[in-house]
Amino acid sequence: MPVGLVLEGGGMRGWYTSGVLTAFKEEHIQFPAVYGVSAGALNALAYISGQLNQHSATSYMKHMKDKRYMSVGNLRRTGSFFGFDFMLEELPHQIPFDYGTFFNSSIGLQVGTTNLQTGKAVYFNKSDMDESFTAVKASCSLPFISNIVEYHDYPLLDGGCSEPIPIERSLRDGNERNVIVLTQEAAFREKQGSNFSHSVLKMKYGRYPNFVHSFEQHFQIYNHEIALCNRLEQEGKAVIVRPHNHISFGRHYRETVQLLPIYNMGVSDGREKLPVIQKLFLGINESCPSQNIFSENTSAS
Repeated sequence: MPVGLVLEGGGMRGWYTSGVLTAFKEEHIQFPAVYGVSAGALNALAYISGQLNQHSATSYMKHMKDKRYMSVGNLRRTGSFFGFDFMLEELPHQIPFDYGTFFNSSIGLQVGTTNLQTGKAVYFNKSDMDESFTAVKASCSLPFISNIVEYHDYPLLDGGCSEPIPIERSLRDGNERNVIVLTQEAAFREKQGSNFSHSVLKMKYGRYPNFVHSFEQHFQIYNHEIALCNRLEQEGKAVIVRPHNHISFGRHYRETVQLLPIYNMGVSDGREKLPVIQKLFLGINESCPSQNIFSENTSAS
């Protein structure tokens, strides 16, 4: 039975996801399909290329101090707070990114974006990717602080606007069981925005009324998806990995000293969930780590 790996976004909280995926990679756990939005999509690239470890994580963390990564200066010059060309084109050649392993991997990828014309999610698979990872740029392009990305004739923004947790896409693709990595603690629920935020949203994106309507319902969509994830876990059809402590950031959130503990929390929580994943989806115990490979032919107990 195929098993999907579902990755929530969450900005800097994505370092938690990176830690969880590092724990999976340590045990050679490979999923046939990965679903990611925003920071989850960025982590999916590293997971599929096989480049998740503490060394590569700290290397990227150090580069986050570079103003080309994210800064008000970027926003003034380009219209985007995030320097996506630096993040997804220049940095991968400095560190470097293993394009060959990524594009030749048997692991499928679905990157979620939001179509402003319809207000609904549009997903791109690996065959849609160019070496600039434009679809991933779109998936990470937050409203108000990012430019609209035109790709495949769609005007696109952050995938989290329409489907912040891409669990329903995984289910539609036939993955009856899923491992879901969330970046908020269990008690978190999103609240409705204010009338002021509604006015600003209409002012900025008024020519995309479907997007405005969808984004205003974001809190309901997110809470619905959380409820679905929890129900699937209760039914034994999903394993959720989420932070056991609240993740907060101080003024120096770019510093490795702040980000590394978040990453390490993800490693710890990922390792803690491994026996549950093995038992539910593989029908094996901790004494058989060499069998921890998910594939479409894997039979669950």
